[in-house]
Amino acid sequence: MNGDNQLWTVLEPIRKDRERMDRILDRLDSTENLVERADLASELVRAASRYEDTLERAVEPALFPRGPDPDVTRLHLDWAQDRDDLREVMTVIHQRTMHVDPRNVHAPDPQGFEDALDDVERRLRARLADEDRRLAALFGQLSADERRRLAAQVAAAARHASERPKPPRTAVGRFVANTHVKLDHNLEDVSHPEHPGAGTIKG
Repeated sequence: MNGDNQLWTVLEPIRKDRERMDRILDRLDSTENLVERADLASELVRAASRYEDTLERAVEPALFPRGPDPDVTRLHLDWAQDRDDLREVMTVIHQRTMHVDPRNVHAPDPQGFEDALDDVERRLRARLADEDRRLAALFGQLSADERRRLAAQVAAAARHASERPKPPRTAVGRFVANTHVKLDHNLEDVSHPEHPGAGTIKG
């Protein structure tokens, strides 16, 4: 995670998600417990979904301003395709963990789940590293007024950020989808109150 404090002041509404992803990825490197890995996978997808949704709606327009420059357009298309590819593999994890107790996630296809999780980890690590570089470069080009506007846009987008890998396109859709995800999470808490993955990371 980029250590520029001024940059992360502007991005404060999504800083916790960024830090949470780093902790989850580190923990996945060190645990072989399948129940813990299933729980961590679910938490990783939720945090990454919120983070990417906010960046797409609030920061991406500043990273790739519309205009006649074909190089910028090409970069934007590549960036968007990379994000869509990440969302595709995160959807596999989301579908395997929704409405499923972490103890049962691996049961149908243990290797298939682990392969999908490895793919998410690989793509997400590369994506985050690229985002850190681009955000740092963008921040250096912004005036004080532009930084304030960007901070306000990030805060507004983060309030309605989707916890699904493929986000609904309206605020109402995001609210309904997020309510569904949180309800599923809360029902899991009732049936299995301990989260063996989330419980190993703070925040």
